[in-house]
Amino acid sequence: MNKSLKFGIVGLGAIARIHAAVISSIDGVELTSCFHKDGSKADSFASEYGAAGYSDFDLFLSSGIDALAITTPSAIRTEYAIPALERGISVIVEKPMDTDVRRARLMIDAAEKSGARLAVIFQNRFSPLNQEIRKAVSRGRLGRRMLSSCYVKWYRSQEYYDSAPWRGTKALDGGGCLMNQAIHALDLLLSLSSPLCEVFAYSALLNHERMDVEDTLVSSLRFCDGSIGSLEASTSSYPGCKRRIELTGSDGTIIAEDDHIITWDFRNMEDEDSEILARFSSPSSSSASSPDVEIRDHRAEYIDFIDSILSNRKPLVDGSEGLESLMAVNAIYESAKKGEPIRLEP
Repeated sequence: MNKSLKFGIVGLGAIARIHAAVISSIDGVELTSCFHKDGSKADSFASEYGAAGYSDFDLFLSSGIDALAITTPSAIRTEYAIPALERGISVIVEKPMDTDVRRARLMIDAAEKSGARLAVIFQNRFSPLNQEIRKAVSRGRLGRRMLSSCYVKWYRSQEYYDSAPWRGTKALDGGGCLMNQAIHALDLLLSLSSPLCEVFAYSALLNHERMDVEDTLVSSLRFCDGSIGSLEASTSSYPGCKRRIELTGSDGTIIAEDDHIITWDFRNMEDEDSEILARFSSPSSSSASSPDVEIRDHRAEYIDFIDSILSNRKPLVDGSEGLESLMAVNAIYESAKKGEPIRLEP
Protein backbone atom coordinates (compact mmCIF):
# COMPACT_ATOMS: atom_id res chain seq x y z
CA MET A 1 0.00 0.00 0.00
CA ASN A 2 1.67 3.20 -1.18
CA LYS A 3 -0.52 5.63 0.71
CA SER A 4 -1.26 5.54 4.42
CA LEU A 5 -4.95 6.00 5.15
CA LYS A 6 -6.20 7.70 8.30
CA PHE A 7 -9.43 6.41 9.79
CA GLY A 8 -11.88 7.86 12.27
CA ILE A 9 -14.65 6.08 14.19
CA VAL A 10 -18.08 7.40 15.22
CA GLY A 11 -20.11 5.40 17.73
CA LEU A 12 -17.88 3.94 20.41
CA GLY A 13 -19.77 0.89 21.65
CA ALA A 14 -18.81 -2.78 21.54
CA ILE A 15 -18.95 -3.09 17.75
CA ALA A 16 -16.57 -0.13 17.43
CA ARG A 17 -13.90 -2.21 19.14
CA ILE A 18 -14.12 -4.76 16.34
CA HIS A 19 -13.61 -2.00 13.80
CA ALA A 20 -10.73 -0.53 15.79
CA ALA A 21 -9.08 -3.96 16.03
CA VAL A 22 -9.46 -4.47 12.28
CA ILE A 23 -8.05 -1.07 11.42
CA SER A 24 -5.10 -1.66 13.76
CA SER A 25 -4.39 -5.01 12.08
CA ILE A 26 -3.95 -3.68 8.53
CA ASP A 27 -0.60 -2.31 7.37
CA GLY A 28 -0.67 1.20 5.98
CA VAL A 29 -3.87 2.09 7.86
CA GLU A 30 -4.08 4.09 11.06
CA LEU A 31 -6.88 4.90 13.50
CA THR A 32 -6.25 8.57 14.26
CA SER A 33 -9.57 10.02 15.50
CA CYS A 34 -12.64 9.01 17.52
CA PHE A 35 -15.87 10.95 18.03
CA HIS A 36 -18.50 10.88 20.77
CA LYS A 37 -20.73 13.69 21.96
CA ASP A 38 -19.48 12.86 25.45
CA GLY A 39 -15.89 14.06 25.32
CA SER A 40 -14.77 11.82 28.17
CA LYS A 41 -15.98 8.74 26.30
CA ALA A 42 -14.23 9.92 23.14
CA ASP A 43 -10.96 10.49 25.02
CA SER A 44 -11.17 7.17 26.86
CA PHE A 45 -11.75 5.16 23.68
CA ALA A 46 -9.15 7.10 21.71
CA SER A 47 -6.47 6.63 24.37
CA GLU A 48 -6.68 2.84 23.97
CA TYR A 49 -5.61 3.15 20.34
CA GLY A 50 -3.25 6.11 20.44
CA ALA A 51 -5.82 8.29 18.67
CA ALA A 52 -7.33 11.71 19.37
CA GLY A 53 -10.80 12.07 20.87
CA TYR A 54 -13.33 14.66 19.68
CA SER A 55 -16.72 15.80 20.95
CA ASP A 56 -17.15 18.39 18.15
CA PHE A 57 -18.12 16.58 14.95
CA ASP A 58 -16.99 19.38 12.62
CA LEU A 59 -13.54 19.45 14.22
CA PHE A 60 -13.46 15.66 14.01
CA LEU A 61 -14.14 15.75 10.25
CA SER A 62 -11.41 18.39 9.90
CA SER A 63 -8.82 16.21 11.66
CA GLY A 64 -7.35 14.90 8.40
CA ILE A 65 -9.14 11.54 8.19
CA ASP A 66 -9.48 9.84 4.81
CA ALA A 67 -12.20 7.39 5.87
CA LEU A 68 -14.83 7.08 8.56
CA ALA A 69 -16.28 3.99 10.25
CA ILE A 70 -19.82 4.52 11.58
CA THR A 71 -21.07 2.19 14.33
CA THR A 72 -23.78 4.33 15.94
CA PRO A 73 -27.38 3.18 16.54
CA SER A 74 -28.92 2.42 13.16
CA ALA A 75 -31.35 5.32 12.79
CA ILE A 76 -28.74 8.07 13.21
CA ARG A 77 -26.05 6.81 10.85
CA THR A 78 -27.04 9.10 7.99
CA GLU A 79 -26.52 12.25 10.03
CA TYR A 80 -22.85 11.35 10.38
CA ALA A 81 -22.32 9.73 6.97
CA ILE A 82 -23.63 12.51 4.74
CA PRO A 83 -21.46 15.37 6.10
CA ALA A 84 -18.40 13.14 5.83
CA LEU A 85 -19.19 12.04 2.28
CA GLU A 86 -19.87 15.63 1.23
CA ARG A 87 -16.33 16.47 2.34
CA GLY A 88 -14.94 13.64 0.24
CA ILE A 89 -14.32 11.36 3.23
CA SER A 90 -15.07 7.74 2.38
CA VAL A 91 -17.45 5.91 4.74
CA ILE A 92 -17.82 2.31 5.87
CA VAL A 93 -21.04 1.96 7.83
CA GLU A 94 -22.35 -0.89 9.95
CA LYS A 95 -25.46 -2.72 8.83
CA PRO A 96 -28.14 -1.61 8.31
CA MET A 97 -26.87 1.55 6.65
CA ASP A 98 -29.97 3.27 8.10
CA THR A 99 -33.46 2.23 9.09
CA ASP A 100 -35.16 4.43 6.49
CA VAL A 101 -34.88 3.85 2.73
CA ARG A 102 -35.20 7.55 1.90
CA ARG A 103 -32.30 8.50 4.17
CA ALA A 104 -30.23 5.61 2.84
CA ARG A 105 -30.72 6.91 -0.69
CA LEU A 106 -29.54 10.36 0.44
CA MET A 107 -26.38 8.70 1.76
CA ILE A 108 -25.82 7.01 -1.60
CA ASP A 109 -26.46 10.29 -3.46
CA ALA A 110 -23.88 12.09 -1.29
CA ALA A 111 -21.26 9.46 -2.13
CA GLU A 112 -21.99 9.62 -5.85
CA LYS A 113 -21.80 13.43 -5.93
CA SER A 114 -18.51 13.66 -4.04
CA GLY A 115 -16.82 10.58 -5.49
CA ALA A 116 -16.09 9.28 -1.99
CA ARG A 117 -16.51 5.54 -1.40
CA LEU A 118 -19.41 4.12 0.57
CA ALA A 119 -19.41 0.55 1.91
CA VAL A 120 -21.89 -1.29 4.14
CA ILE A 121 -20.69 -3.94 6.58
CA PHE A 122 -22.02 -7.35 5.59
CA GLN A 123 -18.95 -9.32 6.54
CA ASN A 124 -20.59 -12.74 6.11
CA ARG A 125 -20.21 -12.34 2.35
CA PHE A 126 -16.44 -12.44 2.83
CA SER A 127 -16.11 -15.68 4.80
CA PRO A 128 -14.06 -18.37 3.02
CA LEU A 129 -17.01 -20.78 2.88
CA ASN A 130 -19.42 -18.20 1.52
CA GLN A 131 -16.88 -17.33 -1.15
CA GLU A 132 -16.89 -20.98 -2.23
CA ILE A 133 -20.70 -21.03 -2.20
CA ARG A 134 -20.74 -17.92 -4.39
CA LYS A 135 -18.41 -19.59 -6.90
CA ALA A 136 -20.62 -22.68 -7.09
CA VAL A 137 -23.78 -20.61 -7.54
CA SER A 138 -22.23 -18.33 -10.17
CA ARG A 139 -21.14 -21.39 -12.16
CA GLY A 140 -24.72 -22.65 -12.21
CA ARG A 141 -23.96 -25.84 -10.32
CA LEU A 142 -27.35 -25.77 -8.58
CA GLY A 143 -29.16 -25.86 -11.92
CA ARG A 144 -32.57 -24.22 -11.90
CA ARG A 145 -33.12 -22.62 -8.50
CA MET A 146 -36.02 -23.97 -6.46
CA LEU A 147 -35.68 -22.93 -2.81
CA SER A 148 -33.47 -20.32 -1.12
CA SER A 149 -33.95 -20.03 2.63
CA CYS A 150 -32.22 -18.75 5.75
CA TYR A 151 -32.76 -19.37 9.45
CA VAL A 152 -31.42 -17.28 12.32
CA LYS A 153 -32.87 -18.70 15.53
CA TRP A 154 -30.79 -16.99 18.19
CA TYR A 155 -31.29 -16.00 21.80
CA ARG A 156 -30.83 -12.63 23.46
CA SER A 157 -31.59 -12.13 27.13
CA GLN A 158 -33.77 -9.36 28.51
CA GLU A 159 -30.58 -7.92 29.99
CA TYR A 160 -29.17 -7.57 26.47
CA TYR A 161 -32.06 -5.35 25.44
CA ASP A 162 -32.01 -3.42 28.71
CA SER A 163 -28.27 -2.74 28.43
CA ALA A 164 -28.72 0.25 26.09
CA PRO A 165 -31.69 2.61 25.74
CA TRP A 166 -31.79 2.29 21.94
CA ARG A 167 -31.97 -1.50 21.84
CA GLY A 168 -35.37 -2.96 21.07
CA THR A 169 -36.76 0.40 19.92
CA LYS A 170 -38.34 1.18 16.59
CA ALA A 171 -37.07 4.75 16.70
CA LEU A 172 -33.34 3.98 16.94
CA ASP A 173 -32.97 0.26 16.24
CA GLY A 174 -35.41 0.25 13.33
CA GLY A 175 -36.63 -3.24 14.17
CA GLY A 176 -35.84 -6.32 16.19
CA CYS A 177 -34.44 -9.75 15.34
CA LEU A 178 -34.72 -9.19 11.58
CA MET A 179 -33.19 -5.72 11.32
CA ASN A 180 -30.37 -6.37 13.76
CA GLN A 181 -29.54 -10.08 13.66
CA ALA A 182 -31.07 -11.91 10.67
CA ILE A 183 -30.32 -9.10 8.21
CA HIS A 184 -26.84 -10.62 7.76
CA ALA A 185 -28.27 -13.95 6.63
CA LEU A 186 -30.93 -12.26 4.49
CA ASP A 187 -28.26 -10.13 2.80
CA LEU A 188 -26.18 -13.21 2.11
CA LEU A 189 -29.21 -14.99 0.68
CA LEU A 190 -30.06 -12.02 -1.56
CA SER A 191 -26.47 -11.85 -2.81
CA LEU A 192 -26.70 -15.52 -3.85
CA SER A 193 -30.17 -15.36 -5.44
CA SER A 194 -32.07 -13.47 -8.09
CA PRO A 195 -33.76 -10.20 -7.02
CA LEU A 196 -36.55 -10.48 -4.47
CA CYS A 197 -40.01 -9.75 -5.92
CA GLU A 198 -42.55 -10.40 -3.14
CA VAL A 199 -42.71 -11.18 0.59
CA PHE A 200 -45.38 -12.20 3.08
CA ALA A 201 -44.57 -12.15 6.79
CA TYR A 202 -45.73 -12.60 10.36
CA SER A 203 -43.94 -11.08 13.35
CA ALA A 204 -44.46 -11.15 17.11
CA LEU A 205 -42.95 -10.17 20.44
CA LEU A 206 -43.03 -13.45 22.37
CA ASN A 207 -40.22 -13.64 24.91
CA HIS A 208 -39.16 -10.13 25.91
CA GLU A 209 -40.54 -7.05 27.66
CA ARG A 210 -40.31 -3.28 27.22
CA MET A 211 -39.77 -3.50 23.45
CA ASP A 212 -41.74 -2.08 20.55
CA VAL A 213 -40.14 -4.40 17.96
CA GLU A 214 -40.30 -8.12 17.22
CA ASP A 215 -38.25 -10.94 18.69
CA THR A 216 -39.77 -13.60 16.39
CA LEU A 217 -40.51 -13.40 12.65
CA VAL A 218 -41.18 -15.64 9.66
CA SER A 219 -41.47 -14.64 6.01
CA SER A 220 -42.15 -16.32 2.69
CA LEU A 221 -39.97 -15.08 -0.16
CA ARG A 222 -40.63 -15.06 -3.91
CA PHE A 223 -37.72 -14.28 -6.22
CA CYS A 224 -37.91 -12.77 -9.69
CA ASP A 225 -36.60 -15.95 -11.35
CA GLY A 226 -39.67 -17.82 -10.08
CA SER A 227 -37.93 -19.59 -7.20
CA ILE A 228 -39.26 -19.28 -3.68
CA GLY A 229 -37.91 -19.49 -0.15
CA SER A 230 -38.36 -18.62 3.48
CA LEU A 231 -36.80 -16.74 6.34
CA GLU A 232 -37.10 -17.49 10.06
CA ALA A 233 -35.62 -15.12 12.61
CA SER A 234 -35.70 -14.83 16.35
CA THR A 235 -33.86 -13.69 19.44
CA SER A 236 -36.34 -15.65 21.54
CA SER A 237 -35.10 -19.21 20.87
CA TYR A 238 -33.20 -20.49 23.90
CA PRO A 239 -30.37 -21.44 23.87
CA GLY A 240 -29.99 -20.39 20.24
CA CYS A 241 -29.07 -22.27 17.06
CA LYS A 242 -26.47 -21.77 14.36
CA ARG A 243 -27.28 -19.53 11.41
CA ARG A 244 -28.40 -21.74 8.52
CA ILE A 245 -28.53 -21.12 4.77
CA GLU A 246 -30.19 -23.60 2.39
CA LEU A 247 -29.94 -23.39 -1.41
CA THR A 248 -31.58 -26.10 -3.52
CA GLY A 249 -31.95 -26.54 -7.26
CA SER A 250 -32.55 -29.07 -9.99
CA ASP A 251 -28.89 -30.13 -9.97
CA GLY A 252 -27.71 -29.68 -6.41
CA THR A 253 -28.12 -28.62 -2.80
CA ILE A 254 -25.94 -26.52 -0.50
CA ILE A 255 -26.71 -26.27 3.20
CA ALA A 256 -24.39 -24.39 5.55
CA GLU A 257 -24.49 -23.66 9.27
CA ASP A 258 -22.35 -20.69 10.23
CA ASP A 259 -19.04 -21.46 8.52
CA HIS A 260 -19.33 -25.18 8.00
CA ILE A 261 -21.02 -27.39 5.42
CA ILE A 262 -23.97 -29.64 6.20
CA THR A 263 -24.71 -30.60 2.58
CA TRP A 264 -22.60 -30.03 -0.55
CA ASP A 265 -24.10 -32.33 -3.14
CA PHE A 266 -24.37 -31.87 -6.91
CA ARG A 267 -25.59 -34.03 -9.76
CA ASN A 268 -22.10 -33.73 -11.23
CA MET A 269 -19.49 -33.80 -8.48
CA GLU A 270 -16.01 -32.43 -9.28
CA ASP A 271 -12.53 -33.08 -7.93
CA GLU A 272 -12.48 -29.82 -5.96
CA ASP A 273 -15.64 -30.80 -4.08
CA SER A 274 -13.72 -33.29 -1.94
CA GLU A 275 -11.28 -30.57 -0.86
CA ILE A 276 -14.12 -28.17 -0.07
CA LEU A 277 -15.92 -30.81 2.00
CA ALA A 278 -12.73 -31.67 3.88
CA ARG A 279 -12.04 -28.01 4.57
CA PHE A 280 -15.47 -26.91 5.73
CA SER A 281 -17.33 -29.96 7.03
CA SER A 282 -16.03 -29.70 10.59
CA PRO A 283 -17.79 -27.21 12.91
CA SER A 284 -14.42 -26.60 14.56
CA SER A 285 -13.31 -24.74 11.42
CA SER A 286 -15.62 -21.86 12.38
CA SER A 287 -14.51 -21.57 16.01
CA ALA A 288 -14.72 -18.02 17.29
CA SER A 289 -12.36 -18.65 20.21
CA SER A 290 -9.51 -16.91 18.41
CA PRO A 291 -9.55 -13.09 18.05
CA ASP A 292 -8.17 -13.56 14.54
CA VAL A 293 -11.27 -15.57 13.57
CA GLU A 294 -13.59 -13.05 15.21
CA ILE A 295 -12.33 -10.20 13.01
CA ARG A 296 -11.41 -12.26 9.92
CA ASP A 297 -14.44 -11.44 7.79
CA HIS A 298 -14.62 -7.79 8.90
CA ARG A 299 -10.95 -7.52 7.99
CA ALA A 300 -11.57 -8.99 4.54
CA GLU A 301 -14.29 -6.43 3.89
CA TYR A 302 -12.08 -3.61 5.17
CA ILE A 303 -9.28 -4.66 2.82
CA ASP A 304 -11.74 -4.51 -0.10
CA PHE A 305 -12.98 -1.09 1.08
CA ILE A 306 -9.45 0.27 1.39
CA ASP A 307 -8.54 -1.06 -2.05
CA SER A 308 -11.67 0.59 -3.50
CA ILE A 309 -10.43 3.95 -2.18
CA LEU A 310 -6.90 3.49 -3.50
CA SER A 311 -8.03 2.00 -6.82
CA ASN A 312 -10.92 4.42 -7.36
CA ARG A 313 -13.57 1.70 -7.76
CA LYS A 314 -16.76 0.72 -6.01
CA PRO A 315 -16.42 -1.57 -2.99
CA LEU A 316 -17.95 -5.02 -3.34
CA VAL A 317 -20.70 -4.17 -0.83
CA ASP A 318 -21.46 -0.57 -1.77
CA GLY A 319 -24.43 1.61 -0.89
CA SER A 320 -26.70 0.07 -3.52
CA GLU A 321 -26.03 -3.41 -2.09
CA GLY A 322 -26.82 -2.18 1.41
CA LEU A 323 -29.99 -0.52 0.14
CA GLU A 324 -31.25 -3.78 -1.39
CA SER A 325 -31.12 -5.53 1.97
CA LEU A 326 -32.74 -2.59 3.76
CA MET A 327 -35.59 -2.50 1.23
CA ALA A 328 -36.16 -6.23 1.72
CA VAL A 329 -36.26 -5.85 5.50
CA ASN A 330 -38.69 -2.94 5.34
CA ALA A 331 -40.94 -4.80 2.88
CA ILE A 332 -41.07 -7.76 5.28
CA TYR A 333 -41.98 -5.43 8.15
CA GLU A 334 -44.67 -3.79 6.02
CA SER A 335 -46.15 -7.18 5.17
CA ALA A 336 -46.22 -8.22 8.84
CA LYS A 337 -47.93 -4.95 9.77
CA LYS A 338 -50.54 -5.04 6.99
CA GLY A 339 -51.06 -8.80 6.88
CA GLU A 340 -50.73 -8.94 3.10
CA PRO A 341 -48.07 -9.68 0.46
CA ILE A 342 -45.77 -6.81 -0.43
CA ARG A 343 -44.18 -6.53 -3.86
CA LEU A 344 -40.72 -5.09 -4.35
CA GLU A 345 -39.66 -3.21 -7.41
CA PRO A 346 -37.19 -5.33 -9.46
